[in-house]
Amino acid sequence: MNEPAVKMEEQIINLFQEAETEVYEGWVLKTLGSRLIVFPLYNVYPDNMDERIRACERLGNEKSAECMFRIAENTNFYLHSRLEKNRYILRERSIVGDLSITGETTARFDMNSRREDRSDIIIESKTAGRMENAPEIDIEPGHQLPSEGRLVLEKAEDGLRTEPVYMLQNEENRNRGKSGRRRIGAKQGKHLFIADANANEGPRLKAADILHFSLRNNITRVLVDVPETTFICENFEEYGFRKAYSCSCYKKQ
Repeated sequence: MNEPAVKMEEQIINLFQEAETEVYEGWVLKTLGSRLIVFPLYNVYPDNMDERIRACERLGNEKSAECMFRIAENTNFYLHSRLEKNRYILRERSIVGDLSITGETTARFDMNSRREDRSDIIIESKTAGRMENAPEIDIEPGHQLPSEGRLVLEKAEDGLRTEPVYMLQNEENRNRGKSGRRRIGAKQGKHLFIADANANEGPRLKAADILHFSLRNNITRVLVDVPETTFICENFEEYGFRKAYSCSCYKKQ
């Protein structure tokens, strides 16, 4: 049993206080919109798994929600094959990354931001057909060009300790309106959790955006749960994130 992963999954579950939560024989079920996410944190014996899966499906049907099983790395070893037997398929793998923000983190962020800004300027010049004569441009420390998406914080509802975090879509950067945004996480005190479950519905989340938001809001620790391809392509490790563990997400065919 991967105890560190189980403990971190429990932390993630507790961040979404507003979501309806049920516990079925040690498995935690969270209703988020049209999805019933099953966190099978603890091992069960193989001869009991099929009934547990069907019980989760019945609960999902009662809520008109599709069951999704999220299995943390090196936990519930038998569950993968049992889900496949019950006509589930692996839809995606995600990575949970962990970052404690220090002075070294800030310095690395400033360096990477300047490098990315210079890259953006070169690409823009090349597109305009001026690559050969493009002047050398010095980027001031801390300066950032607008990105596709920005993270914004919304006040928590009465009685809740968590504040929802949203990502604005392309057109929203101009007027900061509420339409066209998607929720991607939660802030609790100085801790931030980001989960980009709808990464295919808009601009891809960038490590730089997360760091920029964290430094603005006095965040000291960040947990991210992003698709494996996003974690790798957006160079999360270059910004100081360590891979804590991976998760396999199964949905019915």
